[in-house]
Amino acid sequence: MSSDPEIKEITISSNADTEILIKEYTRGYSGEKKIAKCVLMKVEREKLLEAEYFRAMFGHGRWLESASHRVTLEEDNCTGMEVLLRSLHGTLKDMPLDSVTVPGTWHVIMSCDKYNVDQKSLSSWFETWWKHESQKEDTKDYYTEFSRKMMYPCFVFDYAHGFQSATKELVYESVGHITEKNPTDIGRMHLPPRIIQQINAARGRLRTILHKGLFETLGNLANDGKCSCKELTTFEYLREMARIHVWPLEDCMKAESINQMLERLRLFDATKMRKLTDPLSGKVRPCYYCNTSWDAIVLRAAKTVAEYFDGLCLDCMDISKDLRSYGDRDADYWEHNELEMWDTDCRIRHGEPTWYFSFMGRREKRGLIGD
Repeated sequence: MSSDPEIKEITISSNADTEILIKEYTRGYSGEKKIAKCVLMKVEREKLLEAEYFRAMFGHGRWLESASHRVTLEEDNCTGMEVLLRSLHGTLKDMPLDSVTVPGTWHVIMSCDKYNVDQKSLSSWFETWWKHESQKEDTKDYYTEFSRKMMYPCFVFDYAHGFQSATKELVYESVGHITEKNPTDIGRMHLPPRIIQQINAARGRLRTILHKGLFETLGNLANDGKCSCKELTTFEYLREMARIHVWPLEDCMKAESINQMLERLRLFDATKMRKLTDPLSGKVRPCYYCNTSWDAIVLRAAKTVAEYFDGLCLDCMDISKDLRSYGDRDADYWEHNELEMWDTDCRIRHGEPTWYFSFMGRREKRGLIGD
């Protein structure tokens, strides 16, 4: 008796004249294959011919399936194939967005790659799906994890706003080294490593800017101050920073995100800092340097960091990969530094830091799926 699952039927086109049986497999721990799902998709042959792979299968009479009205495709993902086939038939609107999970978007990419369909032809559908999925309450609660899984689909489907949002989220909300996450078992699907390097570099830059903003004035006081109260002021400032768990900065940031550090800075209270008083009058000694507005310094540092990075820009990344067809890599590098037009012709608005970190250099090789 066969253990194959029951075949589910899906009508892709009301004018269907051909059936495609999709067999989706899972693998056990020992590597054995088992059919997990079977779906019979009713399609229109003429629409299939728009894809090169199916045109070769049905159009020239050289394949066994050329004259057949029923074709079996092994080891495909059913959801990925349904999206692909509906895109060829113009019936994607009939497929509920909730029927595609986060891993499902990755399988759509794989199906397009296998059957030689340009993933960017599905960009509009993916944008609609992403907006729908990102507004779900459970997605909002775990948006950082969602972003780790969605950087790659946003990159492949060329969805600039989603990619910007995901990369900014990870830079500001991640703890420790930032990585992407593949929700499938297909290891060939991942971002070019350079992208992850740049995202981590952006986070490191925020840490540097925060350190400078919080401690530059204090450093100047310690090095150049001539007053007798600078030792107490330095100690009190660091004590207040320690109270809100921001000092020592490097140690505190090991287990916290950038945004968590910025939230803590809101708790800074300069009135808790003791000031040197005159022993005779009991009044605070007037000192231009020590009586500066430490609250304003902290708030300004937090604001600078919060507004610094807008996420990576796909358009800047694309330009930097293919700057000039007649140029060389070294000349392109120097020209990039001279452009100084941060978001000209980009689909998203951003400043210089996004432009800078989106520089990927000329593409050295191809081979990654979707690159």
